[in-house]
Amino acid sequence: MLQHLLRLSRHSPAVDMEIVRREVLSDALIRELHAVSNSLMAEELEHFRVHALSNEVVHIFRRTDTRSIVGFQFWKTAPIGLPRSRIILGGKLRILPEFRNRGLHLLSGLTFFVQEKLRNPRSRHYRLSIASLFGFVSITEALARYHIFEPHLRTEEGNALREAFRTLAEESHFRVDEERGLFFVNIYMKPETLGRFSPDYFNRPAARAYATVNPEFRTNGSYVGFWFRFTPDNLASLTSATVRKLLRAPGAGSRS
Repeated sequence: MLQHLLRLSRHSPAVDMEIVRREVLSDALIRELHAVSNSLMAEELEHFRVHALSNEVVHIFRRTDTRSIVGFQFWKTAPIGLPRSRIILGGKLRILPEFRNRGLHLLSGLTFFVQEKLRNPRSRHYRLSIASLFGFVSITEALARYHIFEPHLRTEEGNALREAFRTLAEESHFRVDEERGLFFVNIYMKPETLGRFSPDYFNRPAARAYATVNPEFRTNGSYVGFWFRFTPDNLASLTSATVRKLLRAPGAGSRS
């Protein structure tokens, strides 16, 4: 059903989504993905490779005419120290500027959640992410509610989330700032990437929330962690945002 929504998209040029599992992720494809990523956010190939191979699957968006890659999102799952619960972890999200605002990343997230829910129907599912400003804005604006990672929260849920974020950071060779809760990812925003966004973008509520936690995001190579649960209100909000973006006529105005 979700793939059918992508085929109904009114945007041109058309894209489709390819799902590639880690065990068949070739060196050539890793290099191709890195080239797309590095054109937007500066990162060494080996650093990218470590992260890619720490995930279970990557969703790759390709143009249907040229088959060139226009975006991708990595995914994996993990246990968490809470009863009947699992976590969904979104890895690198990269979409070329001319293919943003189509809801591709939202479709990817819903697809992975549905597949995971079918495998573990009785589990509660948490989504954890260590995100750049752009990933944070694009995801949180489609949610009914979310939470920024709080390293000092000492509840049962807070302790479990803190350990899950630490494990996620270690697997990708990130460093955690235990005081501020930031993650040093050693990925830097290119000036030309920042320049593609108007001042209004950085004044959006989600962007301001990110800058409050990470005011030096333009230069410090650090990301913000956040999380949410796939509650009925979040699922409804995500689904609505995905359908709206996929079916919006090309050229129509949009906040994101």
